[in-house]
Amino acid sequence: MSLYMGQQLTVVISSPEALRVTLRDEEMSLVFSDRWINDFAKVSLHADAEGGKNVALANQNYWRKSRKIFVQELMRMTFIKTNCIPVLMDEIASTRDTIARIGANKPFDPHTHLQRLSLNIVMRLTYGVRYAANEIDRKDSKMSKLLAVINDIVKSGSTGVMSNYIPMLKFFYSGIREHRKDLINRRDSILLEFLEEHKQNLDPDDPQDFLDVLLIRQPLDGLSDWEVTLIAWEFITAGTDTTSATMHWMTALLANHPEVQKKAYAEIQSVIGKRGITNEDQPNLPYVNAVVKEVMRLYPVVPLMVPYSTSAKSVVKGYSIPKGTQVLVNHYAMARDDRLWENPAEFDPERFMCKEKAVELKAADAPRDPAMQCLKFIPMGTGRRACAGYALAKVELFLQAAMLMQCFEWSPPEGLDKIPLSEKFGIAVSPMDFEIRARYRDDCGVTVSDNQS
Repeated sequence: MSLYMGQQLTVVISSPEALRVTLRDEEMSLVFSDRWINDFAKVSLHADAEGGKNVALANQNYWRKSRKIFVQELMRMTFIKTNCIPVLMDEIASTRDTIARIGANKPFDPHTHLQRLSLNIVMRLTYGVRYAANEIDRKDSKMSKLLAVINDIVKSGSTGVMSNYIPMLKFFYSGIREHRKDLINRRDSILLEFLEEHKQNLDPDDPQDFLDVLLIRQPLDGLSDWEVTLIAWEFITAGTDTTSATMHWMTALLANHPEVQKKAYAEIQSVIGKRGITNEDQPNLPYVNAVVKEVMRLYPVVPLMVPYSTSAKSVVKGYSIPKGTQVLVNHYAMARDDRLWENPAEFDPERFMCKEKAVELKAADAPRDPAMQCLKFIPMGTGRRACAGYALAKVELFLQAAMLMQCFEWSPPEGLDKIPLSEKFGIAVSPMDFEIRARYRDDCGVTVSDNQS
């Protein structure tokens, strides 16, 4: 489908067949590999002719360079197992203990606790910094200030969107422009403080986190201070709200579907017994994995993916597509298409245990797919611009979700049969705030610590 969004020609891809001849075609994917960048992203990511100075919104040679650094340093399985998983397990335990304390007393909103979990993981890996649970309720804490910036960036990314397509509307959005400038200045002051601290304490023979690694690589890869800063920052923005929003959706769906909780817990008890879950358990917990996939199918946190831009004129199935066309991948439509899924509006993890068993979080992980069965489900993207952090994200999603299913029984507040679900739009789509009950399972075999960390 093609349409004009204001002055911008836009092509929308809404089928596995269209994906196969664009993003997954060896030659055509070169044309469909640039990113379309909106005005806010241009400012916040110091964009130039090669796109933003991060990974997700970079283009051409700079994208190849920044992605190579990101994948080489953060996505090696040895690094994930040695450096990332211990951090994941620490922070998951901290969040488990916090929810066990507060969930037993009264209904609560899990959003900030799940956001702190994801934020602490990426902050420790990137900057060597973490935030204690007691900082959640303190408005003047460093965590609250950083989360305010992150949440504001997410909100600002979806505000005044049409001015990207109808330039004259920018005259009516002067207040938004000023707010964005102030927001970016607040963010930059935080990031430059991290940068200067790391420069002063850097030991090239003993890097402590990702920012240290980037500083060591800086002269070799010809990176400016801003490029170092924004590549590191991407790990924070990409790894915080997307994961926490998925877990936020999952807690509500579990509360609304006690039969799913029961089956997931039975599988965990049968396979794991009375001990904590580790990453090595993932292949042995297919139903737990199916729950995660079904949450991401029914409520994708990036429903239109990150927009593409064609780098040259092309012809696809007889249709001419000019250079500079915006390309949107409508993952939401494919995930709810009744021609591709049985009863797509229902929350049913069983589909990934039977007919859709081969479908994975990233289509490239699935077996050879001549019928394009797996391209209908791409929450992590597909092709050249698939999620660069996929290897770590897959581990993190499993471990967080498994803990939430093993240790808690989720239910709506008293007086509600189900938690009402509706979307809150931003860069990532999360549920509108809700309250939920979380009863700690005394028979799960995992001990809760009294240490409020």
